[in-house]
Amino acid sequence: MSFDTVPPPAHPSISHDTVARLLADQHPELLELELGPRFDGWDCAMFRLGDGLAARLPRTEPAVTFLQTEMHWVPQLSRSWDFPSPTFTAHGQPGHGYPWPWAVVTWVPGDTADEVPLTSDAGADVGRALAQVHVEAPGDAPFNVEQSIPMADRSEKTLERVLRAHHDGGPHGERLDLEAALSLWETALAAAPNTEWVWSHADLHGANVLSHDGAFGGIFDWGSMAMCDPAVDVGFTHALMPASGVEAALEAYHRETGRVDDAFLARARGIGLSKAVGMALSPREVTQKMAWRTLEALGLLR
Repeated sequence: MSFDTVPPPAHPSISHDTVARLLADQHPELLELELGPRFDGWDCAMFRLGDGLAARLPRTEPAVTFLQTEMHWVPQLSRSWDFPSPTFTAHGQPGHGYPWPWAVVTWVPGDTADEVPLTSDAGADVGRALAQVHVEAPGDAPFNVEQSIPMADRSEKTLERVLRAHHDGGPHGERLDLEAALSLWETALAAAPNTEWVWSHADLHGANVLSHDGAFGGIFDWGSMAMCDPAVDVGFTHALMPASGVEAALEAYHRETGRVDDAFLARARGIGLSKAVGMALSPREVTQKMAWRTLEALGLLR
């Protein structure tokens, strides 16, 4: 997801009426469930179905690939996960003017962590969850053009955004320590590269993580999942919780995987910085606030 633009417009056919017609034709067994509010993300529109389900419709043609990725891989990988995540319960086909496949998923309750950040106490649970996700990825795993790339390939965009964040400041007067940020990035670039590719969520910011009054409530929206350096998802944890929570996540993750060393930490912090200065460009205030919380968790505020 890119944060320097606004979400693309949804296909005009997407509406409560369209979803009701699709359900009536393709899954009449679900008609007894109340069709509730609509929630639009970047890629999909969600419509609540009763208390426990939701209809999920790609908003744009490119988002169809993300949904298909989830439908193919998540059921295989999630068997070993013990943290909450959506489960596919039904698949749908185009109809009534809607042109793409769609799905019904379980509804995982909670507030998103961009709105209700995780507390430090959630760190260990996040670390254990990522250890479960980060199993070896096969050669045919998806490649994420933003996250399945070497650190050096992120450098031009990251440095441009670091300078902009330093110039613009945060929404509440926060100031970026430019010297510290550039030093962190140089250290990340100099770190030894990863030697393994693991399954990763690859978009683990607060809008895709659930919070129960600050406790870890699960992970959703797996459409960007891909083979990545395991430091990618761990770097994103700086966007979810304070620095002490990130430290707890790292300790739990290392106990499970043995992966955390100086190079891993440097790459994870570099990912955190790169993500933060991208989120700082968002027109959404909640995302801007998350960006500057991330920079605070990295120790980069003056």
